[in-house]
Amino acid sequence: MTAYDNLSTGHADNLPDGAQLIEADIRDLGDLQTAMMGHDAVIHLAAQALVPESVKNPQKTYDINIGGGYNVLTAMKELGIKKLVYSSTAAVYGEQTKMPISEDAPKHPINPYGATKLALEHLAHAYHVNYGLNVTVFRYFNPFGPGEHHDPETHAIPNFMRAIRDDKPIPLYWGGEQIRDFFYVKDLAQAHVDALKLKGFQEYNLGSGEGIKVKDLVKLLFKVTGSDVSLKDLGKRAGDPPELRAGISRAQKELNWQPTPLRDALAETWQNFINQ
Repeated sequence: MTAYDNLSTGHADNLPDGAQLIEADIRDLGDLQTAMMGHDAVIHLAAQALVPESVKNPQKTYDINIGGGYNVLTAMKELGIKKLVYSSTAAVYGEQTKMPISEDAPKHPINPYGATKLALEHLAHAYHVNYGLNVTVFRYFNPFGPGEHHDPETHAIPNFMRAIRDDKPIPLYWGGEQIRDFFYVKDLAQAHVDALKLKGFQEYNLGSGEGIKVKDLVKLLFKVTGSDVSLKDLGKRAGDPPELRAGISRAQKELNWQPTPLRDALAETWQNFINQ
């Protein structure tokens, strides 16, 4: 197994034993093609994935998510690699009124991040039709779990856990009223492994299938950790839909995929967090 990462947000110590790391940028087609030689499948996770950053700097988001994604497809085509598992996002759906969101729901992203991820979905489908590429698209909702080491930290659950550990106020956008679908990173990883054997073109949502208000997630964290702290209202944030909740019946049926209960996943993540 080879990991290709410029380590701008990734960490080499997250790699499993025996994995080779090539430290390079997805925007460099030559390096990318060299790294892919001898492989028969690609799991494409690289992206500029921060919604506020995509609003602030859409050009960078375009260059990485579309330009870099095009390089992935080009290198695969040139080398004859026929399997792609693509990490997409619930942000492709934009604001929806019908919940849970199915894979067939209209897709009208409301931020550049979601728009660029959807554009690459379409391009990957074109490569499937024209060049025989087998593609599995996973639209993540809100994954979390051990191994999150962002600097600065932008994800909700590690931010909340850090605040609880340090006895500081928990930062909340929208007063915690927004509804999100949090699910465990181990379940996400298993879905990617299972998808490597699939042929054709598929699209799957990955989430818990159950939405929770962020303020209620905080209450659940207080129960799991046995601690509580105050809350800090950060106001509104550009590009945030009020509710995202995954319809996961397709993944459950076709991949036999079942997410871990939220409380169990939070408890395991907390233990890992405090033992770091």
